[in-house]
Amino acid sequence: MDELTSVEELRRQLREAEQRAEKEQQRAEREQQRAEEAEKERQQERQRAEASEQQTRPTTLDEYIAACHDLRITFGTVYDTFPADSRVFENRAFLTGLGKRISVRKIADEKTLESFLHSSVEDPVKAIIGKLKEVEGVRSAFDLGNGIIFENYPHAISDVAEEVVYRDTPSTPPATPNHSLDFNRLRPDQICVYRSNDAGSERRTMIYISEYKPPHKLTAPHLRVGLRPMNIYKEVVNRKTIPTSMDPDARFQYHAERLTAAAITQTYHYIIEGGLEYGLLTTGEAIVFLKIDWREPETLFYHLAEPNAEVLAHPDHFHLCTAVGQYLAFSLMALGLPGEKRLRGQDERHQATQKLKTWVEDFDTTLRSIPEDERLAPDSSPGYQPETYKGVDRSPYLLRRRRHRHVGDEPKKEYEHREPGESSDDESARDLPDTPSPTERRIRRKGRGAQGARRSERILARRPRGGGGEGSNEKDRPYCTQKCLSGLAAQLSQQPQ
Repeated sequence: MDELTSVEELRRQLREAEQRAEKEQQRAEREQQRAEEAEKERQQERQRAEASEQQTRPTTLDEYIAACHDLRITFGTVYDTFPADSRVFENRAFLTGLGKRISVRKIADEKTLESFLHSSVEDPVKAIIGKLKEVEGVRSAFDLGNGIIFENYPHAISDVAEEVVYRDTPSTPPATPNHSLDFNRLRPDQICVYRSNDAGSERRTMIYISEYKPPHKLTAPHLRVGLRPMNIYKEVVNRKTIPTSMDPDARFQYHAERLTAAAITQTYHYIIEGGLEYGLLTTGEAIVFLKIDWREPETLFYHLAEPNAEVLAHPDHFHLCTAVGQYLAFSLMALGLPGEKRLRGQDERHQATQKLKTWVEDFDTTLRSIPEDERLAPDSSPGYQPETYKGVDRSPYLLRRRRHRHVGDEPKKEYEHREPGESSDDESARDLPDTPSPTERRIRRKGRGAQGARRSERILARRPRGGGGEGSNEKDRPYCTQKCLSGLAAQLSQQPQ
């Protein structure tokens, strides 16, 4: 009997021990679960904190530009001389909010387009140049002065060749291609871009002119079809035949060429009147960069840029393709090298205008002459295909090899460039090196009574002295492309002095 009691007691004790062990295991499992949940919460909190920090901390140059493009604002950089990892620009949270505010505004006219471009492109470019001027290496490569100013109440454009103007200079209207027009009607779509000469004064120098055309008035298909090598005065102004509605593609091209020529000619006129070398026309969707060579001012060089399509086509170097990036590079080109003369005097401008014919036409008049049902490209038109320059290497173009890393974008190729037989101190080589490119578009064109159409060897560089006329083989030679624009900062910062 005692033995049975002893066995039962042992069994009871064993069950209790098993129960205690099971409860202890359950408690340990609960503790482990709580610990895992706490760790997960800590990780999530860290992630939230990091995300918040990323949104509120200053951005680097690359991050700033990338964020700008995400908001349909877009890019620029000077990798060689500016510390690209410096966090000195607006944070992502601000850029996100800005993008949301901008995106709800419809672009209905020149003024709303101006507001959009000021906030999304021009202000970022101004901010970047404001930081670039603080770096000695950049100041030695570009004549940055105290930064740049975008202003929509122009001074007398024909008077700016005195090199310097003041803020309090009375504003008087310049002549326009159509002298019967009131200049006040043209002001909403015109922006003068100045270099502020120094921080202690109001002195500044005009560097280029910018024209705005709303994208519903001058569409991307209009520009794609309307920009081509041509003799404007012969092929547009005095065209003998007009396509009928039986050929919708030819009819659209006719309207596109006339509308594009009217817009470009107006900008070209302001370039000549101001003694400038550079100008641009933008719709907010596309940009036409313009330049003249004062040795042959009747020729207008142009480049059509479509940032959104180019960014998608060049994911490895999309920063260089954005609107901010291309504006930045173009602005640096217009600023030029320190001490370099940019504006032309009254005598030189007068001599140039004597060679040019006048087209008494303006953009709005041309637009109104096009029937509403003929303003859109037909389905068969090549104008629906954006220009992406996909075959062009968009990595920064450097004159000597240099190892450096860029936040979020590592260029695949870098270059060392010098033309065969060209000395390092050749002044004319300071414009831009030549780079291969497709030849179907980026050519120079004559404007405001153009007298011929020839392809240039380089779009913004030294032109060969001999040949180059119609029928020559110059059109088959490579010339500088938008890659030159996007890599300009790196190029000029390495120019031999």
